[in-house]
Amino acid sequence: MRRILALAVGCVLLLCACGAKDGTPKELQARYEALETARIRAEITCHLPDESRAFTVTCDYEKGGQSRITVETPEELAGLGAMVGEELRLTWEDLTLAAGRSDGLSPCTCPVWLLHAAAAGYLVEWNRETWGDTPCLRLALDTTMPDGTKSLCTLWCAEEDGAPVYAEFSEDGALTISVKVLSFTPQP
Repeated sequence: MRRILALAVGCVLLLCACGAKDGTPKELQARYEALETARIRAEITCHLPDESRAFTVTCDYEKGGQSRITVETPEELAGLGAMVGEELRLTWEDLTLAAGRSDGLSPCTCPVWLLHAAAAGYLVEWNRETWGDTPCLRLALDTTMPDGTKSLCTLWCAEEDGAPVYAEFSEDGALTISVKVLSFTPQP
């Protein structure tokens, strides 16, 4: 009887210890919710049925405002930009072209949606994993874009400072966009 009681107490203590870590993802999401501006430099890969296309971009993120994305590579697209807000506007030097709504997921809008998912996505699961040499918190976040499209954003954030390291967006179980974050600077 004592062994069974000791085993039951041990199980309760283990379950309580598991619950103690439960606030960590919520604290991380609260930090992203409070983020007003940031600069992200990232390699974005768009996974199409027949091929993949990769871009290196810089994103100047502004919560609730106009975020600016500038393409660095491939070289033939370097300098091409986009303003992501309620509408999507493509920019080249002094020219601006209205390109419709920006409420769906695309290589152009994914840096903005990555930060949106980190702040407001529904936490489906989380664990600790290493990405490359970086110890990370891995969050699987269920998100709905303003256009109604459902997407799962799996996000790896450095345990040390909470900075995004890598993300994958998938729709209907298929990987659509992956983002390798090269640098992340929250700005005051």
